Order: sequence, then C-alpha cells, then structure tokens
Amino acid sequence: MAQPSIWRPKKRFGQHILRSRGILERILAETGLNERDTVIEIGAGLGDLTSYLASKAKRVIALELDKGLLDHLRERFSTEPKVQILNEDALRWPLPQAIEALERPRKVVGNLPYNVATRILLRFARFFQELDLMGFMFQKEVAERIVACPGTSSYGALTVLLALRWKSRIAFKLPPGAFFPRPKVESAFVVLEPKENQQMEIGDEDLFREIVQGAFARRRKTLANSLKTLPWATEEKLEELFSRSGIDPRRRAESLSLEEFARLSCEASNLRPL
Repeated sequence: MAQPSIWRPKKRFGQHILRSRGILERILAETGLNERDTVIEIGAGLGDLTSYLASKAKRVIALELDKGLLDHLRERFSTEPKVQILNEDALRWPLPQAIEALERPRKVVGNLPYNVATRILLRFARFFQELDLMGFMFQKEVAERIVACPGTSSYGALTVLLALRWKSRIAFKLPPGAFFPRPKVESAFVVLEPKENQQMEIGDEDLFREIVQGAFARRRKTLANSLKTLPWATEEKLEELFSRSGIDPRRRAESLSLEEFARLSCEASNLRPL
C-alpha cells in the first residue's frame, strides 16, 4: 500500500486506514461498481480505496479534509484522469448541487471517520433522488442501529429516518486488526439503496424528523411524555393526535414501526399551527 513517509494518522480526523486488499476488493463487489458509475469517495486517506474505485468506475471524485494528504494524493493520481481530488469537508460540500453536476449512476463510498459518520450519513441520505447507492464503513454498533428492527435495543431515530427512504444491509463485519491504527471497536460495511417505492405519506418531512427524534430522545418514557417537549405539542393536541392516529400514548418509541411514525406525522401535520 502506498504511504507517504512522514504521514501520521491524526486523531481529530478519526483516521483509520484499511490494510487489506481483500477487503478493498470486497467493497467493490458489495457496491456493484462498474464502468458506468460515478463515485464520490468520502475520506480518500492514503488513496488505497481510491485506486480500487478508479479501477472499476467511470469517474471518482475523492473528498479529503486533511490538507497534509493532498500532495500525496495528487501525486499518486497525477496520471489518472478519471480521479479528481478535492480538499473538501463532506459536511460542508455544497449539496445537492455538487451531486447533480455528476453523471449517473452516482454512488457514494467511504471508510468514514467514526466521530462524524452518522452526521455524514444523514446529510447524504436526504438526497435519495440524486443518489443510486451509498456504501460506508461504520462502527459496528452504528451499523446495527441502521438495520435494526422495532422492539430491539438498537432500533432508534437513525433507523427510522433512514428506513423512510433507504433499504439497508450489513454487507460484512471487520475486526479492529483490519485497520491502521487499530480502532477500539469492531466495524461493519453497510450498503444502502433508495427504495423503489417512495410513496409513503408522512405529511411534512421536517415534522416527521422532529417527531421521530423527539420520540427517541427520551426512549424510556412513553410517547405521551416524550412528545410533550415538542414546541407545538400541547396536551390537547397530543390527545387528539393519538386518538386520530390510533396509537396508544402509553407505548414507547422503540415499539413503533415506520408506518406508525408516518401516521403520527401525517396527523400532526393537520394539527400543528402554521
């Protein structure tokens, strides 16, 4: 693997580099990369995954926040016209404009820094109409939250918010020794694809997010207690909301399905003041 002689991983960037060629090849297989794809890579690092992506894809846009790696990356890919290295923060890169400027199919792939992985995921997940697939490496516990089922301890706001627009699966899991430096946790690679049927009625999407996040913010409390902290949720409105949606206010958030959260959001859209 190529490595600049003076490079040292920076803790503030959460850098953990994949060491195995076999794992890099498996990422290509699990994401189904081919010569038609435009790939956005989040966190190019030393460029090892970038190189594998470029071997299959039509074009690779590699984002790297660490300026200390830019010279290495640009030198490594100086003769590779299909790779573009950008010194960009995935949390600030202008979306969806930057995505829409790229040819389809568009896929996003990355070995994400675990300290901001969930924020990056949720930011890109909002553009389900512009993207065709996402494949990310996460801390194993986060991966399990993404694919969790109602009634389990891993099921939460992240699960529901993603499940509205995306179908997800854990493709494979990895031990700490697969990375340098070794993280303190196990990891898992998750593949997400936009759902073909996007017709589920939720009313106002911002309100849906507010209800889901509010319900799980105090997950040990009943829905009646969790949702009363929302700015518009008077006692009378909540009573009417639960009555119209047919959902028992004594239930807890982790017991609700995606469809039930959607029903709450639809009814709340009719009750909340403009």
